[in-house]
Amino acid sequence: MNLDDWVVVFDLDDTLISELEYQRSGISAVEKVIFSIYGIPFDGRIQSASERGVEDVWGWACEQLNLPFEVKTSFLWLYRLHRPAIQLASGIRDTLDVLSDLNANLAILSDGRSVTQRLKLAAVGLGSIPLFVSEDYQCEKPSPERFVAIEKRWPDCRYVYVADNPVKDFLAPNERGWLTLGSNWVKTRVHQIDPSFLGVDYQPSYWLSEPIEVIRQIQAAQKHVLAT
Repeated sequence: MNLDDWVVVFDLDDTLISELEYQRSGISAVEKVIFSIYGIPFDGRIQSASERGVEDVWGWACEQLNLPFEVKTSFLWLYRLHRPAIQLASGIRDTLDVLSDLNANLAILSDGRSVTQRLKLAAVGLGSIPLFVSEDYQCEKPSPERFVAIEKRWPDCRYVYVADNPVKDFLAPNERGWLTLGSNWVKTRVHQIDPSFLGVDYQPSYWLSEPIEVIRQIQAAQKHVLAT
C-alpha cells in the first residue's frame, strides 16, 4: 500500500518522546553545571526536590546555593538549551520506518521553544523531519495556523495528527477534517487528563495503546476511501 498522498503529523512531547525523561535529563544537566562552576556537589538534589513537589526548583536551587534569586533564570536557560539524553518512545522508531517505507509524508507539530524542541529531535535522530513549532509561528494549539501551513505545504493530501493532550491537540485538526489519533503509550505523561470531561470536538477519532496502531488506522482509512 502506497501512502504518498498521506501526511502523518506527530506531536513531540509524550508522543514521540517522554516529557518526564526530558525533564530528568535537563535537571541532571543543570546539576552537573552547578558542580562544574560552583564546586558544590548537587547531583540528584534538584531532581529530589522536584519529586517532593517543589514547584520552583530553580529558585529552590538558588536558596540552597546562597545565590541571588535572579540566577534561576540562568539555570532555566541551561535546562532549555541542554543537549538531552533521551530516547524515542517504545515502538516509535519502527513505526516511522514503516511509514517512510510506505512513502508517507512525515511532519512534527509541537508547542514549545524553537531551539529546545529541535535539540530534542536532534537527540533522537529526527532532526530532518519538518517541524512546525509554536515559537516559530507565534501561536499555540488549538490555534489552526500550523495545521493550515501543513495543508499548504502538502496540498491535496489526507492528513492525520497523532498527539496526547485532548485539551488542546485535536480541536483544530478535527475541525479541518483530519484523522486524529490519541497517543496513549507513554504512561508517564506529564499531563494526565481524563478525556471523558471534554466534548466530542476535543476527542481524537481513536485512542491508541501502541505506535504501530497508527499505521493500522491509516490503512483502514485508506481502504475505506478506495472502497467508496
